[in-house]
Amino acid sequence: MFAGLEGFIHYAQHNQRLSPHTCKAYQKDLQQFIPFANDFGITSWTEINAASVRAFMAACMKDGLSARSVHRKVSSIRAFVRYARKTQLLSHDPLSGIQMPKMAKKLVQDIPAQDLWNLFQHFPWEEQEQGLRDKSLLLTLYTTGIRLSELISLKIRDIDFSRNTLSVTGKRNKVRLLPMHPELRDQLIALIGGKAGSEALFQLESGKALYPVFVYRLVNRYIKLFSDASKTSPHVLRHSFATHMLNNGAELLAIKDLLGHSGLNATQIYTKNSFEKLKSMHKLHPRK
Repeated sequence: MFAGLEGFIHYAQHNQRLSPHTCKAYQKDLQQFIPFANDFGITSWTEINAASVRAFMAACMKDGLSARSVHRKVSSIRAFVRYARKTQLLSHDPLSGIQMPKMAKKLVQDIPAQDLWNLFQHFPWEEQEQGLRDKSLLLTLYTTGIRLSELISLKIRDIDFSRNTLSVTGKRNKVRLLPMHPELRDQLIALIGGKAGSEALFQLESGKALYPVFVYRLVNRYIKLFSDASKTSPHVLRHSFATHMLNNGAELLAIKDLLGHSGLNATQIYTKNSFEKLKSMHKLHPRK
């Protein structure tokens, strides 16, 4: 039998602090792979080999899945393999040598900086019941570029007003210190008053910590008031942070560190985004 899946999901949730969405995706992808592997006579993780994974990939693509979806499913298997080797369920890497299907590169979408400026400057926040919290939350996402899961896990004790920094715990429990924008600092001072300790920085009206769907709806509702952008999720605010920083001269390595990326590959998507915008602006040159 395929033992170890439940332990892996628990490890991803509590040790690696991955988001509930990511853990659910891992579980779904791995559960899809298990009966397929059984059809190939594989009954445990120790029997998985590159051929069985390639066959799984081929079947997924035959069913019409995009290259991006296949990448995600194999990434789920790869994440489990790392865990299985760490816990000695596996002694080798059965995915070595696997070649992934090529993906068409997509430009990341961002929300125009002017739209966000108008939202923060011209919306009547003081008239909203939770206006102070909501503006502080949006500013935190946009001026730091942190992930949704990182935002929800922020505690009051993670703020150091004397140094103007936020301590953010990201994927695999990696901690990074982020500078606070002056406007964000002022907002957070007003939000928490003299509070300190391990309380969640952002809370529901009931005092409980926020949850992902609530934050998604909140962000979407406010941004739609000032922007026609097709995507307005918390993650798009992360994209906007990186893109706007790059457009204003920030170095790619600095953006990588601020976003908490482990390597430059993930950050380089923003260079393409910035370059495409430069090309569109260059078309306005009078000498064609």
